[in-house]
Amino acid sequence: MKILVCSRSQVAKKTKENGVTHILSLLDPGVRPHHHPSFDKKNWKLVICEDEIDSNFRNAPTKENAENFLEWSSTLPSDAVLLVHCEAGISRSTAAALSILVQKNGVDKIDECAKLLLEIRPEACPNFLITKFADEILGCDGELHAAGEKIAQSKILDILKE
Repeated sequence: MKILVCSRSQVAKKTKENGVTHILSLLDPGVRPHHHPSFDKKNWKLVICEDEIDSNFRNAPTKENAENFLEWSSTLPSDAVLLVHCEAGISRSTAAALSILVQKNGVDKIDECAKLLLEIRPEACPNFLITKFADEILGCDGELHAAGEKIAQSKILDILKE
């Protein structure tokens, strides 16, 4: 499986340019993606959650959200081209992509998956809750979550240096 990550505004273009076969959208309530007109909508998974890190927030990502997209992604064919997106393509989508990479490649390959994520989407800053829940679901003993946090903290430090 090939995984791509982008912002909502880039979905139609990336779908057309990369032969995308499946789309995972992690969006705020009421927001719809910009699909390419030729995309087969039956290969689209929508997960409703906002980019929050406080689980008490009304629309924060939940464990059920992570279970939902991980179960769906586990059924994709090995030759799938999966496009994962959220609004900006930075937080929710990169957390989901990292989780799917770990699911696909194995919990013993978390470091390699984190490096691959940064190759796919250098601006990645994975969502805290999504990586936490995916870590629990996949049985990563905190390692997936820690890898996501390491990436996010490095991005925050880069911003503070500017």
